[in-house]
Amino acid sequence: MIWFNKAAKWIEVHKNWLALMVMFVLSYLLGKKANKNYLEMARLTRDQYKKDNEELIRQQELKKLRDNTAKRKADKARKSLEDEKARRLKDLENKTSNVDDIFQGIGIDKK
Repeated sequence: MIWFNKAAKWIEVHKNWLALMVMFVLSYLLGKKANKNYLEMARLTRDQYKKDNEELIRQQELKKLRDNTAKRKADKARKSLEDEKARRLKDLENKTSNVDDIFQGIGIDKK
């Protein structure tokens, strides 16, 4: 009976700490399920991030391919235009024309 009185007095003196410990234990036991849910959500988020990252990398590679293809086409078009320009300039230089021919073409005769 003495130990019961000692325990009762100890509980009476330390009731705040005892209540606090009981709340900690309850919150731990009740929070286990919520923590499992948070862990599962974190895993799903991580998996989604990895999928998004892989898709982003794939999109970047496709963009590089499109850019390279467009650059090759532009270079080819520029080269063909430069060749055409050079050919026309060469044809223009090869044409021999003098001032009298030009004036006769527009109806002015040389005196």
